[in-house]
Amino acid sequence: MVWLNDTFNSTTKKSSRFDRRNKRTRDVHELKRLQAVRLYGTGMSMKQIMDIHNCGESSIREWVQKYQQAGLSALRSNWSTQNASKLTSEQQADLRTRLHEYHPDQLLPAEVRVSEGRFWTVSDLMIGVEQWYDVTYQDAGSYRNLFKRCGFSYHRAEQVYKSRPSEAEVAEFEAELEKK
Repeated sequence: MVWLNDTFNSTTKKSSRFDRRNKRTRDVHELKRLQAVRLYGTGMSMKQIMDIHNCGESSIREWVQKYQQAGLSALRSNWSTQNASKLTSEQQADLRTRLHEYHPDQLLPAEVRVSEGRFWTVSDLMIGVEQWYDVTYQDAGSYRNLFKRCGFSYHRAEQVYKSRPSEAEVAEFEAELEKK
C-alpha cells in the first residue's frame, strides 16, 4: 500500500521556505512537524525520522500528506483560546463590575461560598461564574486569567500558624538569649 506520493522531493526553493518558517515559529510542535516533513523530503528513512522526533510513522505520514495537500500552512498548530472566550464580552464586563463592586459574601450564599467572603478567591469565582453564566472552565488557570482580565492580581495566601508566638514574644526571647 502506498501512503505517500513517491514523487515528494525537497528542492532548494522548498528548503528555503522551510528555513524561513523554522526561524519564524515559536511553537515546538510545529517545528517538529516541519523538521520531520523536511527530513522525509530529503530522502531520510522513516525509521530515522521516527527515532529523531520520537513519534510514530502514522504521524509523519499524516504531516507529509497535509504538506502535500496544503503546503506549509497545514503544518501550523491550530491552538485556540476558546477556553478563555467562553464568556461573551458583555458577560466579562458584567463579571468585572460584580467583582469590583461586591465581596463574595454579598453575592454568594454562605453554604456555597468557600472563603470567608472578604476577598475573591479562585474557588469563589468558579462558583460565581457557574451560577451567573452557566459556564465552567476545566483549569483553575483559566479563572486566574479571568481575574487578570477583570483587573485583579493573584496572590497566594500567606500561612500563619496559630501556635506561632507573637512578635513581642519573639523579641523578648531574643533579648533573653543575648543576655546569656
